[in-house]
Amino acid sequence: MKIRVAGAGCCLMDLIYPEVDFSSAAFRASASASEGDGGLAPGRLVFAADAEDFAGRPFAEVLAAIVGRAPDGRAAAPAAENVGGPSVVSLVHAAQMLEGEGAEVSFHGAAGADAVGGELRALLSRTPLDCSALERRPGRTPSTCVLSDPRWDSGRGERCFVNDIGVADSYGPADLGDRFFDSELVALGGTALVPRLHEGLDGVLTEARRRGALTVVNTVFDFRAERRDRSAPWPLGGSRSAPLRGPGPAASYSACDLLVMDRDEALRLSGEREIIAAAAAFRSSGVGAFAITRGGESVLAWAGNGRFKPMAMREFRVLRPPQGTGSSRGDTTGCGDTFAGGIIASLAEQLKAGRDGLDLDEALSWGIAAGAFTLGILGGTYYESRRGEKRELVTSRREAWLAQERK
Repeated sequence: MKIRVAGAGCCLMDLIYPEVDFSSAAFRASASASEGDGGLAPGRLVFAADAEDFAGRPFAEVLAAIVGRAPDGRAAAPAAENVGGPSVVSLVHAAQMLEGEGAEVSFHGAAGADAVGGELRALLSRTPLDCSALERRPGRTPSTCVLSDPRWDSGRGERCFVNDIGVADSYGPADLGDRFFDSELVALGGTALVPRLHEGLDGVLTEARRRGALTVVNTVFDFRAERRDRSAPWPLGGSRSAPLRGPGPAASYSACDLLVMDRDEALRLSGEREIIAAAAAFRSSGVGAFAITRGGESVLAWAGNGRFKPMAMREFRVLRPPQGTGSSRGDTTGCGDTFAGGIIASLAEQLKAGRDGLDLDEALSWGIAAGAFTLGILGGTYYESRRGEKRELVTSRREAWLAQERK
């Protein structure tokens, strides 16, 4: 039996500028003056369109002023480019872990018919992820400019993100065909950066569940919901979706088998100020299970409904780095995405084995191992030198975590 995993959501190209000076006059000229005004801010993401409105000129000019100009007058080329996005990064990882295991992992989305889109496709072709449903559309490929100042905050460093939605703005539920919905596992990641898909998240999850798929959602910070109302809980989906706290049923929760979030996202989705109160809200939401990551501290998880074996809420420690390796902080880019990908891969293997009740504990061990592995590389997407390399490397990380837990 072949297990089909289909995913949709955020897929973009990260354009990385590692040596930006946030204290420079050029950066300060476009820096935020107040929360949500569209200006650039260390540690925050802003949409390119909002940055243009704030600066009163095209973002290309803002970028050129900050990073310098190439001989043709345009902004200097980034130092590195890599595949990014909560959906595609998690699926690449799942595809690498499942290669040769009787599984098919596919991504469904859109990229532009531009040079960046060509580079994105070329990078994805180096992975076992099936991208035949990645549509080529006229326009710009979604991208995020990652501006990094390693000297910021007394040498601790910080990044600023500028997201260009590009052709992702035109991709929605109507673009998902039968192949997507007829999969055994459907994964939706970072849909808040794909607006039309996010608006229809309730319906996509409900249809996938109706056709018998296991549904997994991994979230991203919802900047649009935050801009609409910073005091109201975010809906899990677009503005028409019911929030967790509020009148009416929240269909996106009841149709979601597993919800994966980080701490900030969990607090904003629940409308709570403390993580334990947020977890209690999710337990009564109708969701089958959840996992809340807390950076380098731990993962809080619970399973109690639907297709999962019941698991009381418990805390899972992350993998501690070996002693003598220096700072415990590495490059955290993509760690949360591959954490979700590790869980997805484990659940797919469990489905293939015909498990009566899915084991979230086991899936989390693979997710934690994936995040620990990603902490030691640059960016979230790893390109294998040979088939099975990633699985071997992550397996060793999982064995280290299991040994840690036995102590």
